[in-house]
Amino acid sequence: MKGLHTNIVTWLFAAALSSTSIIACAQSTTGAATASTSADPIKTQLMVPMRAMVDKMKKLQATGDPDFDYAFQAKIHTQGEMDLLKQEIQNGKDSALKQMAQNLLTTTQADANLIDETLKQIKPSRPNQAFVQQQNKNIQAMVLKLQQGGTEGKLTSDFDKNFVTILLEHRQDAIDLANTYLQYGKNATLKDFAQKLVTKAQTEMTQAKAALPKQN
Repeated sequence: MKGLHTNIVTWLFAAALSSTSIIACAQSTTGAATASTSADPIKTQLMVPMRAMVDKMKKLQATGDPDFDYAFQAKIHTQGEMDLLKQEIQNGKDSALKQMAQNLLTTTQADANLIDETLKQIKPSRPNQAFVQQQNKNIQAMVLKLQQGGTEGKLTSDFDKNFVTILLEHRQDAIDLANTYLQYGKNATLKDFAQKLVTKAQTEMTQAKAALPKQN
């Protein structure tokens, strides 16, 4: 019980980090990819929130309970999407993409509210090592994308194109996390959320790809 309590406290602490602390932590990440990205503001504005999101997910210590763990993972990942969308709304040039981002921000905020309400009603109770291992692989894949030669290598001098590139990867990660949870989850609310998230993310990816030809 003591170990479980420690894990819960760790999760809550990581989830409660302020946005300022998150960005500071992300910017302190070592590696050539981070250094080269920081030199280009067109890339930095989009990569910093993604690095912050992944950094938080890496620090989470799994309780092993699929419902509890996924709720926290989804909370952080959803916040990452919101931060990315806000960057496009504030700094993007393409009016269609900016409107798409604004529409997505509204629905994503609703997702965040649902997750917060669900977290108030659940607590870890049934560890599942298979879930932990598979979800850890998904998170590790996200980490690798942020290393040199990954996501950054796909970015250009076009802010809007970069937004689409990162959004596509983020939504695929959301699908992977959700599909893994659906194999092991029991909470009816979270399962419904995850199922709808997969469909929504696929739709968002289609919309984003359709917008790419409009870019110069």
